[in-house]
Order: sequence, then C-alpha cells, then structure tokens
Amino acid sequence: MILEIVLIVLAIFVLVIGSILLIPFHVFASGSFDSAAGRFDLRVTWLGITFWHSKPRAPKAEKARSKRQVPSIGRFFRLISAAAKSYPAIEILIRSVKRAIRVRRLSADLTFGTGDPADTALIAGYLWSFSWIVGRVFPPARLSIQPDLVNTTLDGSLDMEAGVRLLFLVGGFLRAYTKKSFRQLISEIRRSR
Repeated sequence: MILEIVLIVLAIFVLVIGSILLIPFHVFASGSFDSAAGRFDLRVTWLGITFWHSKPRAPKAEKARSKRQVPSIGRFFRLISAAAKSYPAIEILIRSVKRAIRVRRLSADLTFGTGDPADTALIAGYLWSFSWIVGRVFPPARLSIQPDLVNTTLDGSLDMEAGVRLLFLVGGFLRAYTKKSFRQLISEIRRSR
C-alpha cells in the first residue's frame, strides 16, 4: 500500500517535471523607448497561464547612484582568459539556446545618433552586421536601424513573441557544466561580482 502511494507520487512528480521541460513557455515582449524614458511590457505564459507579467510603469526620477567598487583590470583579464578557455562549453550553450528558442515574431526599430557623424556611422555598421546575423539565426526577425547623423538620440520599439523549451536549455547547461573550464568561468564570474 505504501509502496503504491510512493510510486504514484513519484510518477506524478516525473510527469510534472517532464511536462515543464517539454511543453514550451511563451514569451511576449513589446514596448518603446526614447531618450527620456521607456515603456515595456513582458509576459511569460505556459499552457495559457501567465506566470510573470511586468506592466509598463511611469518613468521614475533617477535615484542617486551608490558608488560601486570598480573591478580591477586583473579580474577583467582573468575573466576574459577563463571565457576563452571555456569556448567549447560556451559553444554548447549557444547551440542549446538556438535549439531551445523558437522566435515566432521579432520586430525592432532603432533610431540612434551620437552627435558625431563618424562615430554614428561606425556604430551603425556594427549594428547592421549584427542585425544581419540575427536575421539569419532567427528568420522571422525584422530589425530596422536608422542612424541620425546630426542629433544625439536613442529611440526605438520592440515587438517579440517566442517559445522557449527548457529541456534544451537544461541539457545544454548540464553538458557545458561537465567541462572544468566552464566551472572555472562560473566561479570567476561569481568572484568578480
């Protein structure tokens, strides 16, 4: 009798964990921002149930920033070195993220300017190449980048819908975590906080 109850509870537990890993979560994000403030709405649902929803808020007055300790250059180089050594594990993570995320809709518009035409053009070139890569990895993506060569500005909007399966993320992270270099990278990131 007790063994049957334990087996039923264990079966229910395995069923719940399996369904969480296999059934995708849906992520919806939309919003706009300008040089003064931004308004974003982010919602995460699973089986039609909203688990997390951040509603747009009115912009707050900027708080006084507390002085943070600036990380040393030695820590920075140790972090870069650890990331370079753990490249195979990071590649596993990137592939698992690509398998886990299915973008159904992605539309982003960005207008920016630095006030200097040369700097704006240089940054625009980098952003255009990045948008091409995003378009190749996630085919339904549409990214529009418009440089403003005269003014200093940052305006834009985002509209996204994606499905995320946790099975691939968890599996990729566990495979990457088996590499010693990746564990060293994680410990280095923890130390640098």
